[in-house]
Amino acid sequence: MARKRVRLTVFKQLAIGITLTVINLTGVLLTLAAIGGRGDWTIWQFLGLFGLLEWSTGIAIILGPNAWQLPIRRAADGEIPLVEARALLKPHWAPGVKALSGFVLMCAAAVVEGIGVVTLGIPLLAFFIVAGAMGLSLILARLGVARPDLDVFHVIIRRPGHPERELPGISAGASIVQAILNILTIPTVKLFPPSFLYHPEMGPSLSALGWYGAGAAVLMGIALFAWRGNVCWRAAAGPTSGRTAARARA
Repeated sequence: MARKRVRLTVFKQLAIGITLTVINLTGVLLTLAAIGGRGDWTIWQFLGLFGLLEWSTGIAIILGPNAWQLPIRRAADGEIPLVEARALLKPHWAPGVKALSGFVLMCAAAVVEGIGVVTLGIPLLAFFIVAGAMGLSLILARLGVARPDLDVFHVIIRRPGHPERELPGISAGASIVQAILNILTIPTVKLFPPSFLYHPEMGPSLSALGWYGAGAAVLMGIALFAWRGNVCWRAAAGPTSGRTAARARA
């Protein structure tokens, strides 16, 4: 019985994840059609780019909740939380299907367009995207920690004949990050030519690595500066674990 429930849960997560990827792809295509189309990007080149960004942002969303929960923790206990670098790498596997779907799309496009030595740069480009997303998450989380009254909100469900149900807190900054990650394909297609990712085999150009690498470095640098004095590798064990050793100003 337990195995059956686990299988049903996995199947539901797969179905939801694939459905969301299809909806996101459809939304991106419709948006591009409304603002002038894909330009010089062929359909398979576009699908490869979409798959790459879906894979990368999916990984970012697997790690993102570790940063997105910081304003919610501040709202709950009133203290600035300590950012544990080790805890930021703890995976939350629910969005994993998004990453898997993107990876499959990217691999399919690579088979059609071809692969070469430059294809080895794909993991590095994906790393830059994940790092940039985490940097942006930490920046907005720091703003949310400074003003949780503006960033954190709760949704209460009221139904006749049923007790009220309060959903877990939501960070507005986290919602902004997820929205940006979901539309990242659109500005990439409009701003860069296909040579950004194809030569003609799939692989990032030096400009692609440069732009995304510089963006990731800037965002992570701002994030580390914003959280200075509140970052450690692992919090000390004890009743104050997970909080700052000394109170800091928001």
